[in-house]
Amino acid sequence: LGTLGTEYFFKMSLAALVVLLSVLLAVVNGIPHWHQGKLVHDHSSTYQTSDDRSESFFVQKLDHFNRQQDGTFKQRYFINNTHWTGKSESPVVFLCVGGEGPPLDRTVLSASVHCNDMVELAPKYGAMMFALEHRYYGPSNPFEDYATENFKYLNSEQALGDIASFHTFATDKFDLPKDARWVTWGGSYPGMMAALARLRFPNLIYASVSSSSPLQGAVDMPGYNNVVAASMKAVDVGGSQACLDAIVAGHKDIGEKLDSKEGRQSLEETFNVCTPGALHSSKNREQFAGDGVVYLPVQSNDPSCTTPYCDIASICTLMTNETVGSPLDRLASLASIQHMGACMEPNYDAMIKGMSNAANPERVWLYQTCTEWGFYQTCNVGTDCPYTQGLHDINVDYDICQQAFGVSPEQVNYQIQHGNAVYGGSDIQSSRIIFTNGQIDPWQANGVLEEPNAEEPVLMVTGASHHFWTHPSLPTDSAAVNEAREIIWKQVGDWLEQK
Repeated sequence: LGTLGTEYFFKMSLAALVVLLSVLLAVVNGIPHWHQGKLVHDHSSTYQTSDDRSESFFVQKLDHFNRQQDGTFKQRYFINNTHWTGKSESPVVFLCVGGEGPPLDRTVLSASVHCNDMVELAPKYGAMMFALEHRYYGPSNPFEDYATENFKYLNSEQALGDIASFHTFATDKFDLPKDARWVTWGGSYPGMMAALARLRFPNLIYASVSSSSPLQGAVDMPGYNNVVAASMKAVDVGGSQACLDAIVAGHKDIGEKLDSKEGRQSLEETFNVCTPGALHSSKNREQFAGDGVVYLPVQSNDPSCTTPYCDIASICTLMTNETVGSPLDRLASLASIQHMGACMEPNYDAMIKGMSNAANPERVWLYQTCTEWGFYQTCNVGTDCPYTQGLHDINVDYDICQQAFGVSPEQVNYQIQHGNAVYGGSDIQSSRIIFTNGQIDPWQANGVLEEPNAEEPVLMVTGASHHFWTHPSLPTDSAAVNEAREIIWKQVGDWLEQK
């Protein structure tokens, strides 16, 4: 969890939780997305590492902007100096920026999904490597719990201040040359922070590699599920128009059945809903089908995965198999497989209770969405969303922010608009930042897809999911993913060779 490990699956029985985890694997990194009342983080992390990647803490200021506030907390960082050439003529420091995922571990600077494009390039330039954990995540939480009142120091501006402070700390602690050129790396929200660090501190950060970073904040993000639909019919990753048509038809049938008492009872039997009558609640109906009655692993698609129905191709094999029955029957079959036969329990009130629990670490990212970024993946009528349209509208997310944190819809709207004004959104104006996105990654909908200026190149990776090229290189990687790494490395090299 958390990686599905720290997630709270409020809609399921404990048995269902256990079996679903066995299907979805342990997943890491990537901005989480909603599915049936839980936040799902994607990408597997099964890589091994040795023990020579040092883990440490340093004293960080709690508030970088209030000089009357002298509070501090311990922030975790990692260091790998295996390739460090010392005070050479062109010293280079690579910084892997932490973010909203589960706690970092020592694999972050050896073999993990976070910044392995950085790790694999480090030997060429004799780079010192660091990874800095984002405040409030993992053991870098300034407080003992995740109560709303403790989140007053949780925002991207404070986190960027942490990066600047760490730059000063590390330079002094490890006697780094003052002219060392720092390059920030990251994928997903960390990719956003990597780019924003270059934007905010061009005197400290020389260049940035920003992968799968949705820098355009948005309250309503219909583009996410529009890309999900396009990806499910993408032939080069095993999708098809027939597959998408079946998913859409099945969810449309579900929507029609949800309109009547008899239809709802039928769905509860077909999909093995734990509590009879659960679907009579409109909020539970949203939890049941608003984000799909099945899990579509588009964001994390990995053609080399081996577990049942773990990628687009294997799911489309089932969804186009007419011997299983109607499109609704095929969805029910897939749902049963994903839940390993355990019942499912859509329960909106339980989800709200869980997200309001001060002991729940998932509240950290949820709070950031309510106060800075949005990214609410709605499924509105008339969009390309392949799920039951009209159930998950923006009012669902407004209600979660209001009930979990006391943040009103007006505050949500203002804060996200303000963030885009401050940073520039997808028109971020800086230099020496490369923005890379995956073709089938739903997050590319709010990414930087066109060059903001001549000094900020962009790259689209055919057939790739969420920052797949930041994973350790494997023989099963596609030619497009391998080519993306080479393009990124060449661009960084060209920048480092500039005088």
